[in-house]
Amino acid sequence: MKRILLFLVAGVMSATIARGAGINYNGTNLQENTEFTRTQCGTAFKDVMKEISGMACSRTTPGYLWAHGDENTGSNKKIIAINPNAQSKNDELVMTVNISGDPGRDDWEDIATGVYGNKNYVFVGAIGDNDLAFNDQYYIYYFEEPAISSGTQNVTVNTIRFGYPDNAAHNTETLMYDNVEQMFYIVDKVKSGICHLYKLPFSTTYDTGVQRLTEVCALGNGSKFNYCTGGDITPDGQWMAIKSKPYVLLWERQGSESLSQTAQRNPVQVMAYQEEEQGESLAWFNDSIFYTTSDSKSNTPIYSYTRASVPSSLDPVLMTDESGRKSEVRCVKMLRDGQLLIKQGDAIYTIQGQRIQ
Repeated sequence: MKRILLFLVAGVMSATIARGAGINYNGTNLQENTEFTRTQCGTAFKDVMKEISGMACSRTTPGYLWAHGDENTGSNKKIIAINPNAQSKNDELVMTVNISGDPGRDDWEDIATGVYGNKNYVFVGAIGDNDLAFNDQYYIYYFEEPAISSGTQNVTVNTIRFGYPDNAAHNTETLMYDNVEQMFYIVDKVKSGICHLYKLPFSTTYDTGVQRLTEVCALGNGSKFNYCTGGDITPDGQWMAIKSKPYVLLWERQGSESLSQTAQRNPVQVMAYQEEEQGESLAWFNDSIFYTTSDSKSNTPIYSYTRASVPSSLDPVLMTDESGRKSEVRCVKMLRDGQLLIKQGDAIYTIQGQRIQ
């Protein structure tokens, strides 16, 4: 195979995304991701839900957020739809969905949305267990996602009951759904310890028994992370973000690898993220925007984090092969672990012209 040398025309170098030297996080030297900017947008509705434990972006009605609290007890079980970009506070709270049909398990800690069988679903994780008292009594509630409109709607949920492979109790607050594998991913919440990633395939045909999770790996190849309290996977499956106090950590899936392979690498730290008081929620809108908010009992804003835009293709690239033949082509950009790369055919190069794949 001929070795290709790339000479980029003027202007391309300015598109480079900066990466820092790294921060020591519990013994792991993390790279810094500086692609995102932080903007205050909507408000988490503390008058409706005392503690916002989870948020997820709607797939049926893009632009809206689903949110829930962890105080869902008795008849007070609901999720709400929020417009994070409303022009006034009166327009932010859009819809309330009252939940019934669940087995009464409280401590809802996270929510996700995803696609299965060409249908959009909402998933709510009754997965918290601060006192380690609910062995094999963890639940994922799910229902087809309704279109968001004003008013109130009642929903009867389906349930998936699950337990852990060690048959022990676990306290978790992170429920994610991967559209690529059609798989749930759950992360341990531990203090300054090794967080483990677990998975369970989504199916609408589970019986009422206990489904046993599979342990995937130690997150970040066994690095010590602190209090994983929320996370999400982009709709295209390329990016996984997890809140690990006091950071947001970002993993990028490379090619067609499994998420278990992705999760074993060290993440990068999103430098724009500013920790909220008791911040637990994170929701991807697409691969360029995610939202966060706080679980504190006081009113708190919702923040959006937007990735710096880069063109979908670069300016013409002058390519010279070993025989001296030159040709001018346009190459597609791609981002990997915060670094801008260019792709030509099946080959991937740094913007300096070094082939890396």
